[in-house]
Amino acid sequence: MHRPHAKSRNFMDALLAFWPGLQVLTGDLKPAVQTHEMLYQVMQMHTFIPEAFTFDFQIHWGQHPLRPEFIESTYFLYKATGDHYYLQVGKKVLRTLQQHAKVPCGYAAVNDVRTGKHEDRMDSFVLSETFKYLYLLFADDSELILDLDDFIFTTEAHLLPLSLGQFTNATMDFKDEDEYHMLDFMRSCPSPNKLFPNTVRRPIRDLVTGVCPRVSSNKRLRAQDFQVSNADHLRTVYDMGITMVSLGEGKVQLLHSFYNAKSPEDAERGLLFMQEMVELSKQQAASPTMQLQAVFFKKPDGSYEILKAGPSHFSPELTDDQSVHQKAVLAEPHRLCSDCTFIEKARAAQKGGALAVIIIDNTANTSSDNQPMFAMSGDGKDDVTIPVVFLFSADGAILKKALQDSPDLE
Repeated sequence: MHRPHAKSRNFMDALLAFWPGLQVLTGDLKPAVQTHEMLYQVMQMHTFIPEAFTFDFQIHWGQHPLRPEFIESTYFLYKATGDHYYLQVGKKVLRTLQQHAKVPCGYAAVNDVRTGKHEDRMDSFVLSETFKYLYLLFADDSELILDLDDFIFTTEAHLLPLSLGQFTNATMDFKDEDEYHMLDFMRSCPSPNKLFPNTVRRPIRDLVTGVCPRVSSNKRLRAQDFQVSNADHLRTVYDMGITMVSLGEGKVQLLHSFYNAKSPEDAERGLLFMQEMVELSKQQAASPTMQLQAVFFKKPDGSYEILKAGPSHFSPELTDDQSVHQKAVLAEPHRLCSDCTFIEKARAAQKGGALAVIIIDNTANTSSDNQPMFAMSGDGKDDVTIPVVFLFSADGAILKKALQDSPDLE
């Protein structure tokens, strides 16, 4: 409103959930029921209402700090309609908190509703608002020491007496006495819709589930296929909001941020990529540390050319006293199975009768002198029984030149 030239946002945030409660206070029940029902469906879809979601109800920001706004609106709708449906909604909220947010020392905020990971925090509004509205939703009038109809709640769930509205700073009171008799009427907004809330909810019962998820035609980059030397892969992870920090000794740290992603869809793919990378790191950490491999051959002058090679997680590892000596040949076709994965290339070569496989990077100008070496990842299967190593393109060019000069090179 105050920045008419600014680009509008393409998402709704969790604070929207207070709006149905405000609509109830003005007697606007029908849109209050509709908005609340939409939010309840979003909650059922994602376990919690995410901090922000797009207009097709996909997650934009995945955090959930146990906000009170939704249960606040649920309480006001129950008070206005007397519909026990809202007691069931409150029951669902309470069970969700118990199952997914309760920890030994309290209730923890959810870092991401997709993974259920907790944050080490519990905001003050969890006790002062979220649990207060949950208690009031289920409490009988006899259990309350105050008549809440004589009060109004602030945005922080504090009680203000309605009688404050009768006070004035004027030195003289010019109100007609009849106005005081109208106060009770002015505080109420009768609506016949309160008798039929289910008829309001029925048309939007499948609002969220009826929205078709957007399907991207782009093939998702999997962690097991990622190559740090591949420029296309680097651009892809950058679009997903992932940045890389070099730690030295060939190690790279990946950092993911939703705000840096090219689009919400890319941000979600980035989160999946990071989850896969974490699992992959756990698997690799559980396996014994792998040694760098080497490809060596005798040059015409009698000396040996030794090229640094990367190992693989899916093939036998050659130790210091092990090696494979055999005539080297170039695969036909050169890329074997085009854009297939490392392990798929190894399987194809093994099926063709190879005793060992040397995979050469197809990205130009990469070298073991300026690129961190890595171990090729597999797909969880262990059906490759021959050694498989990786050479960067500059090192591979040396091998191919030697093979061109000496076709019988071993």
